[in-house]
Amino acid sequence: MKISAKGGIIDIKKQINKKRMIIMMSIIIFTLVVCTPMVFAKYNATDILKSSNKIAKPIFMVEGTETSKISEINSVGYYEFTIKNFNELEVSEVGFLYTIEVISNTDDSIQFELYNGEKQIPLENLKTDKLSISGNERTEQKYKLKVTYDSSKGAKGKDILEEVQIKVHSEQEKI
Repeated sequence: MKISAKGGIIDIKKQINKKRMIIMMSIIIFTLVVCTPMVFAKYNATDILKSSNKIAKPIFMVEGTETSKISEINSVGYYEFTIKNFNELEVSEVGFLYTIEVISNTDDSIQFELYNGEKQIPLENLKTDKLSISGNERTEQKYKLKVTYDSSKGAKGKDILEEVQIKVHSEQEKI
């Protein structure tokens, strides 16, 4: 190695610059390796699913008693009916939402009241709000429709020969 006044300073500067460059490159590479999360993965999966499910059995039954006749002498009549979620063999696996509707073409002389046990259920336009019956347990809900004839509100001497129907609209509860 020859050292000259001019050449020696330049060679030392080149060596220092080379060392700085190597240190800088090492720091950059180290920083990239340590700070950059690198994940190399290959994932391949095949899932074969087999299932044998049974459909839930909905059971919704309405049973009623015999009808009664009302007149000016016998001005109050009752119709009793039951809504249940079971039969002789099974219980419904799903619940239901339902409404009860009284269908009649009578005038103001006939009034309707609906009861569940002793509790009166409001009828708006002869229809209830949504009621419910649960699934997976034997449930029986007993209703009584009270029909009252007020002869003072009707036309004098007019016979009322009307049938009153009870419709129960049900839909399965959403799970």
